[in-house]
Parts: sequence; structure tokens; C-alpha cells
Amino acid sequence: MLRWVFCYCPKELKPHFKSSFTRNIPILIAAVVMVLVCLAQALPRFFPRFDMFQRLEWMTYDWRMRRAVSSASQVATNLGAVFIDDDSLKAINDNFQFSWPWPRQLYGRLIGELSAQGAKAVGFDILFRELHPPSPDTAVTLGETTFNSDDFFAWQSRRASNVVLAVMDEKMGDQWRVLLPADKFRTNAWMVGHITSDVDSDGVLRRAKAYYDDPAHGRFWHMGIVLAARVLNVDLSKAVTLPGRIILQGDRGVERTIPVDRNGYFYIHWCLTWNDSRILRDSFESILQRDIARDNGKTNIPPVWRNKIVVVGSLGSGNNISDVGATPLSKQTYLVSKHWNVANSVITGQFIRRSSYLTELLLILLMGTISSLLTWKSRAVLASLSVILATVVYAGISLFLFVQYRYWVPFILPVGCAALMTHVCIVAYRVVVEHKERQRVKSVFSKVVSPNVVNELLKAEQISLGGARRKATIYFADIRGFTRMTDEIQAQAEAYIHEHLLPPAVAEAYLDQQAAELLGTVSLYLSLIADTIKRHNGTFDKYIGDCVLAFWGAPIPNDRHALQCVRAAIDAQRAIYDLNLQRAAENKRREQDNVARLAAGQPPYPVLRLLALGSGITTGTVTVGLMGSEENLNYTVLGREVNLASRLEGFSGRGRIIISDTTYREIRRLDQELASSCIELPPQEIKGFRDAVKIYEVQWRQMDTEMQAYDTAILTATRATPGPI
Repeated sequence: MLRWVFCYCPKELKPHFKSSFTRNIPILIAAVVMVLVCLAQALPRFFPRFDMFQRLEWMTYDWRMRRAVSSASQVATNLGAVFIDDDSLKAINDNFQFSWPWPRQLYGRLIGELSAQGAKAVGFDILFRELHPPSPDTAVTLGETTFNSDDFFAWQSRRASNVVLAVMDEKMGDQWRVLLPADKFRTNAWMVGHITSDVDSDGVLRRAKAYYDDPAHGRFWHMGIVLAARVLNVDLSKAVTLPGRIILQGDRGVERTIPVDRNGYFYIHWCLTWNDSRILRDSFESILQRDIARDNGKTNIPPVWRNKIVVVGSLGSGNNISDVGATPLSKQTYLVSKHWNVANSVITGQFIRRSSYLTELLLILLMGTISSLLTWKSRAVLASLSVILATVVYAGISLFLFVQYRYWVPFILPVGCAALMTHVCIVAYRVVVEHKERQRVKSVFSKVVSPNVVNELLKAEQISLGGARRKATIYFADIRGFTRMTDEIQAQAEAYIHEHLLPPAVAEAYLDQQAAELLGTVSLYLSLIADTIKRHNGTFDKYIGDCVLAFWGAPIPNDRHALQCVRAAIDAQRAIYDLNLQRAAENKRREQDNVARLAAGQPPYPVLRLLALGSGITTGTVTVGLMGSEENLNYTVLGREVNLASRLEGFSGRGRIIISDTTYREIRRLDQELASSCIELPPQEIKGFRDAVKIYEVQWRQMDTEMQAYDTAILTATRATPGPI
């Protein structure tokens, strides 16, 4: 693509594509995009339902979480789970004739066995909200004491002193209410912990609320935190709650800091699946069988649950027992696993830490800036590859930070929005603007250079069109005989008007006709030269009356510019000779036809004028660039060498090519055969130059044997033709 065009331009001209406003439009685009992205970042804080970008970010979070699980994670060694699954429901029904919901005495037996094996804590992911009516079928007799089912459960809970019962927040309309265990159970349990699953708006459970405050009953911590507090000997009533974090302090200097958001939520470190082999697992009926065996006097039951924190939860498939949902690890899994994941985080001190709002803002600005710089300063394809590479690097860094340190930096807004949107918008702007520039450059240069030079110019990565020093070769070519021809035509026209006594209106029309023929003749010769210049990839500058100015070496640098210029001058001389030969032959035919026309009283055909060409060439350092107003731009050349080429053209006379010593040295370097045909002339005193200038003549007429015969034919054919050859 053509880069932003001008390096220099006079202030008073102020071309639109170099104006400070246009030049800074990519900066403005990048700034607008970043402001919009920052606004998208801020909106969810005020409008929670605006979570489109947050949902996309959650998807990248889930992907990172799955990658993190596959890496080594620190896992506590004292985690356990007792599952109530479909097999348990069938076994209890077959062996005890109890259907769901089970009598509470079964949970009491479970607590008794786990306590006998030395369990550190037992947490129930089951609500015990109501008492069951007493029934002889569910009563339990220990020695001489008989307990009804609920009493036995409460008694075992008090006796074990390690039972955590579930509470739950439930939304009723616009209000929340706390679902508590029955007082008999709650007052005999060691603690209660909430088991509420607060899924995100996309239905995935990623976060947990550290605690709920109830005006009537106080604070309820998450069950996972309660279980971990039991292991760490943390007094949750002394927890320090600060903005953005909760500090738990235990025995022997143990301290855990839970990062929370402004609503008290923290992200669950999902490092353990429900069936993870690192968790001690067993079924509900198996624990009951060991309890029965113990009651029957068996004493060699291994204490596999010693010092374990046990979560009792459901894996059943029934409507009133099923507890499944989506997590970052799976679209459908058992949500009871959230408790030991939370407990593991607190025990090991591993928490998901999300970058701060300010950090996310800085990352948006950083990625947007990087993208804009890469896009602004590079070609479209290279810019796209660079932005993609920057995206990959950012994704790699974000994944590394999450896997190694569980530090979550945003991806969607900094990369998906700030970086990519900035890139796309600037590229789109460049496509539109550069298309206009291409058309503009093409319109300016298509008339002064060959099509292949225009194409090279449009493909150039870096190019200066507004004022730059270049080593170039300058070519001046002048049509000889133009002044004489003008005077002769004017004199002949006036004589014709006087001889035929033409009235003023007719005389004026006749003079206009003669002027048109004069202009047509000169245009024919000049266009022939201009076409030759473009065919040799030169830059046509301008017509100066009957003179042509062109140069080689700019705007596209070219180390063969001197050779191309001299060859173009040779071809131009040959083209003029060909044209003169054709016109001389046409004059011979007209001369014969005019004899018959005069005899018939008809006006004779006018004689075609023959003109010659003088050329001056020099090579050196010049200043090239666009000059003029925005509506009338001209890519031209200025400097000492331009003046020298003009002086050499004046010295050249008719049909000669005069070159300077600098051009000759370049020709000798590039084409020894052509250089050998050049004849050194005496140094010339040139006006405006202190020292005499060493010059050479290119002997183009002697370059082939046909040229001498060609010159003779031209002279013979034009003896009766007015004007010089």
C-alpha cells in the first residue's frame, strides 16, 4: 500500500491528505475505539444485565480453568465425600425398607461411624428444615434409651461436635429468605454453612458467596469455608472483612486471604472433579454397614476417615435429590463438588485472583495502542500478522499467569475488542484513504510516467513525494525550427489575406486555422518525445513551450537512470527522423498533386513542416517533489543540475545529444559499448557555472549502418521543404 503521502509540503498549500487533521485520523480512530471499549467495561457496573462481553470473557475463563486442571495443582490430603446415589437409594430401600426422604436416624448412624473413625468434620449438602413425626419404625434404641429418629440425629450431632448443617438462601419474588435447619438440629450442630449455588447469567457455577448476612440469625459462611476453618482452627467470628478481601486467621500464625468482589463473591478454584481420585469416596450404605458391624461388636474397622473433612451429598438422579449443573469443567456435573473445591482453596491458600478494574483498563489501553501502532506503521498484511502475533503472545501470557499463579487477566476487551477492533477500523480507514490516494497518485503520474512506473509507485512501501534529495538524470529536449516555422506561417498567412483581400471575419478564421495547424505540428513532435520518455520509464515533468523536461531516478529510485535517459534520447532522435522521413515523403506526394490542383484552379495542399531536436543531459543530486496547489499539482525537479541540462540543450544545436561528464561516467559504468560511441568535446563555459563544464556528444547517428543512408534520404526528400531538418 502507498504510505501516507507527503514528507514535506509548503504550509500555505495545505493539501488535504497532509493536513494535521487527516494525518492524525488513525490516532483519533484508535482513541474512539478504546473509549468505546472502556465504556463497555464500565457499563456492567451500572447495568448488570449488560453482560455480553462478560459472557465471552467467562468462556475464556472456563478454557483457562480446564487448562489449569490438567496441570499439577496443590490438593489437600484430607478431603472426603460420602455419596447418596441411586445405588444407595435402592440398598437402603431393600435392606432397611426406608424410601426417600430417609428418616434422620440414618444420618445419625452415619455421623456416629464417621466420628468413631476420627473424621475432622462432616458437612451435609442436604437441608433438614422440618422435623419428621415420631414413628416406632424409625426409632433407635441404645441400651435402655430409645430415641425417635430426629432426636437420634440431633444427639449424634451434639455428641460428635463436628457436624456442619446446610442453610440456603432462596429468592421469593424480589425478596430473599434464609432456609434454616430445624432448631433442634441447628442448635445441636457445631456450625451451619450455606450451600447456595449462585450461577452466572449463562447458567454456569463459577463463583461462591463467602457469606450471607441475615438480620435475625447472623452470618452464614459458605460450607466449604466452614469445613476448611475446622481444619485450620480458624475462628470465623473473628474474620476481618475489608474491601476486596476477607482475612481468616487461625492457630500458629495461619492466615488466609480470600479475594472477593464488591458483592462478596469469590471465584471457585475448580481443581477437583466430583470423582477425583485424590478424594476419599464411599457410598452412604457402606458407611451404614460399618456402623452396624461396629454395633455388633466388630472392632477391627480401619479408621480410613481419620482427620478427614467429609461432605455428604447427592449423586442421585431423582427430581427431589438431583443436584447437577454446569461448571467451568463440565456442562453437566454434580454441584456437591463445589464444597470440597472451596475447602481445598482455603486449606491450600490457592485462590483465583482477578485483575483489578484499573489493571483491566490499562490493558485495554495498552493493547489498543500496540494494535494501532502496528497497524498504522505497517502494510496491511504485515500489520494483520503482527496483531495476530500480539494476540497469541497475550493469550499465552494470560494462560501462563492463570495456570501458574491463578491470576486472571481479561482477554475479550483488551484483545477481542481494543486490539482487533482498532486494527480493523484503521485498516478499513487506510483501505478507503489509500484507495483515494492511489487514484490521486495515478491521476497525477499516469500522464508523466509509464504505466509500470505508476504501478511501482503505488506498490512502494516508503516513498517521498513532497521534497527529497535524489540522484537523478535530467533531460531537456527542444524542437528546433519552431520559431522560424512560426514566423514563416505568420508571414505566409498575412500575405495570403492581403493577396485575396479577405474580410476581417474570414481572415480571423483563416489565422485560427493556421494556428491550429501550427499547434498540431508541434504537439505531434512533442507527444512523440513524451511517449518515448515514458516508454523508457522516465518521469515526464512538463512542456516549456516547444521544450520537454524529463528526469530519471525519481520517484522510484533507480541506479540505471543515466543509461535509461541516454537511450531514451537516442530513441527520441530516431523517432523524430522517422517522422520527418514520413512527412518528407508525404510532401513529395503533395508536390506532385499540387501541380494538378493548380492547373484545375484549386488551392494547393500545404507543405508539412519538418523539425529537428536538440538534447541536453546531465546527472547529479537534485530536489524532487510535488509543487503547486492541491488542484494543480506537478511533480517536478529543481536544482543546479536542471539548469545545467537546460544549458547543454541550448548548446546541442540540431539533431545532437550533449551529455555532461557525470552522465558519461555513469554510461561508462553501465554500458561500455554506448560509452565508446560518445565523443569528448572541448569544455564549455556555461552561464551560471564558475568552471568550464566537460561535455560529450552521443554519436547516435553512427550506431548502425542504416543511419547514414537515412540522413541522406531525409536531406534529399526535404530540399524543397521549408524549415530546417
